Amino acid sequence: MEFGYTLVSQYKPNREISGIANELANQVELANEVGFDMVGVSEHHVTDDQYLNNEALLPYLSNYIGEMDIGTGICLLPYHHPVRIAEWGATVDVLTGGNFTLGVGQGYRDEEFEAFGIDKADALGRFVEGVQIIKKLWTEDVVSYDGRHYQLEDVSINPKPVQDPRPPILIGASNISSVERAARIADGWLGAHVPLDLIDEYASTFREERASTEHGDGYVSVGREAFLAETTEEAEAIVREKLMRKYERYIDWGQDEVFESDDFRSEWERLKTDRFLVGSPEDVIQEIERYREVVDPDRLGVRMQYQGLDFDDVRSSIELFGNEVIPAIES
Repeated sequence: MEFGYTLVSQYKPNREISGIANELANQVELANEVGFDMVGVSEHHVTDDQYLNNEALLPYLSNYIGEMDIGTGICLLPYHHPVRIAEWGATVDVLTGGNFTLGVGQGYRDEEFEAFGIDKADALGRFVEGVQIIKKLWTEDVVSYDGRHYQLEDVSINPKPVQDPRPPILIGASNISSVERAARIADGWLGAHVPLDLIDEYASTFREERASTEHGDGYVSVGREAFLAETTEEAEAIVREKLMRKYERYIDWGQDEVFESDDFRSEWERLKTDRFLVGSPEDVIQEIERYREVVDPDRLGVRMQYQGLDFDDVRSSIELFGNEVIPAIES
């Protein structure tokens, strides 16, 4: 099992933002130092919070990844023209020596679709065509494409990615049909936020659908909110309020509406058991072993920084995870 670290680049409106680049770079350097395999950056737009643009942030952070991979977690593809994302992704892959992964999703916030002038009803079509075009541009010298949303005639991008045949593409999906689509058109599935029983169901669906294709084994990545301290009581005392506020924000944004048979309106104990990895290193190790037994993901991605947390607490959590949890799971 590989381990990924997902950065949070979202800050309160009154947060002093100068110097934030060093704080983010320090997290990436520390993640590399303690044994993480990958770092990811998310995307949102037109929020009340200060939300850094991932297209600028990710190349900046690539200077600090060492041997780790770096990727989008996730790029909201319907908002972007696929030719530009293909060029941007290829450039990052070149600059990192072939360590880029493209994670993509459809998006869900009405405010974002309205801001970009995109009909939300077109999201799926733009998304599927976008994935198809990016794959072609990364692997073919000259591309023509005649779709409903995009048309290309004899288009080439240069440079091509370093990776052969191309960087992996993973799709974030939170319902059965989307998970099946990920198995057919991408290289892997990114599952986050939903409880463990649905993660198990979706991972099985992805693997079964993948087996029916000619693409070979797919990649299952599970994302979890996490926070560690010396004791579980201390970890909960530090992070509970901040993490619950994060999920209240998801409800405000409407993300829970995209899930099947699930929502975020749950008490702390249920969320902690089904979606979070919060506690002492010993308790988190036990929980990850449960995930490995039930789902056996190829990668477990964790996010540990939340609005209002002191950076020293974030640093301590990363160190505990890297120094105690990762070696225990790998052994």
